[in-house]
Amino acid sequence: MQLFLTVKAWTYHYNIDINVDWKTARQWCQKNYTDMVAIQNHAEVEHLNQLLPFNKAYYWIGIRKIDGYWTWIGTNKRLDPEAANWAENEPNNKGSGQDCVEIYIKRSKETAKWNDEKCSKKKATVCYLASCSKESCSEHAECVETIGSYKCQCLPGFIGPRCEEVVQCRPIENPQQGFVTCDGDFGVFNFNSSCQFHCGTGFKLEGAQRLRCLASGHWDNALPSCQAVQCLPITDASDGWSMNCTHPLSIHSFNSSCEFKCEEGFELKGSNTTWCDQTGHWTHKPPTCQAVACDPLETPAKSHLTCDDPLGKFSFRSSCITTCEEGYTLRGETTITCLSDGNWSAPSPVCEVIRCDALESGQHGSLHCQDPLGKFSYGSLCWLECGAGFTLNGSNFTSCISQGKWSHEFPVCQGILKLSILFDATVGLTKETIDTLFVSQSF
Repeated sequence: MQLFLTVKAWTYHYNIDINVDWKTARQWCQKNYTDMVAIQNHAEVEHLNQLLPFNKAYYWIGIRKIDGYWTWIGTNKRLDPEAANWAENEPNNKGSGQDCVEIYIKRSKETAKWNDEKCSKKKATVCYLASCSKESCSEHAECVETIGSYKCQCLPGFIGPRCEEVVQCRPIENPQQGFVTCDGDFGVFNFNSSCQFHCGTGFKLEGAQRLRCLASGHWDNALPSCQAVQCLPITDASDGWSMNCTHPLSIHSFNSSCEFKCEEGFELKGSNTTWCDQTGHWTHKPPTCQAVACDPLETPAKSHLTCDDPLGKFSFRSSCITTCEEGYTLRGETTITCLSDGNWSAPSPVCEVIRCDALESGQHGSLHCQDPLGKFSYGSLCWLECGAGFTLNGSNFTSCISQGKWSHEFPVCQGILKLSILFDATVGLTKETIDTLFVSQSF
């Protein structure tokens, strides 16, 4: 006798007229219905126990031991331990080879429980006709038979009555200073789609480079951002320079620029500008500032040159003093200084020989001089020779000394004859009268 029990869409079918081995039972179910019954939960077990008639040999169900695991043959799924309904101390594989399962329908003891049994034993057959069809659910679901109906069990990332709708994540826009490219089998910004982020020149990505849309409708990471590449700070003026920097994005970052300037009196060696490039390095090293140099000074003739050079020979702030040798006098500034523009504060001085006042020989004398450094100059030696009838009154020689004076008062020539007459005439005269007479007779 072949009977079936209908509960809405799911139907159970059984053959109680003849008991057959497990293989034959399955072949009968597959030929006439869907397959041997696959029990999914305890509610279904209780339902079968109520609906199926008692059979002394009991019923085969569609589960077997395959590769050591109890497996539902219709769906090829391993038995979930929570759905198992074994009798006490079962399965025990008693006698070995017990790879098939029977259900104790309406048994007085452990009713509706399962027992492992040899597949060659003869038992009644219970089948099912599935309510699921290709049209029941979308391709993104598993159609699960329930008592009296079915349900679409959505695969991760899909929703809807038939699981035909894909889960969506929040749309992603291009980050500032960057861009994003997205793709996915189920559409952009949908489940399992991915988005890859890129930054523009001079920017680097902070955060995950790639995001994936999860089945929950959330991205698997926080949105990244593009941050400007950073350069190391430039230390401030240790070499006499100062700098002025501009930071259009952030301090010491890509596109920042610094302009260098030397203090007064110094000139810049190197580039006066540097930029933070896309690699995070400055385009130029900080410059150096060297003191401005003035033209070298030569020691004037007959002089001594003494210089103080705090920043380098003949450089800015150098101060030079010129002193003349004895017999020479300085023409120009004694001290000159190297200025910030690279010029000396005054022309280089010179030492000129000292000159004494010019000498005259008088009417009755002859002037003779030796002038090694110039007429009537320092070191000149002069003497006077008087003509016939005249005699020298004073020192015969005088020389021009370093003070610009003659060493001795220059002599005069006096007439000899007139002088003796005058001496005779001076008897009884006053001193003032005598001096007057002498002066009137001198040359």
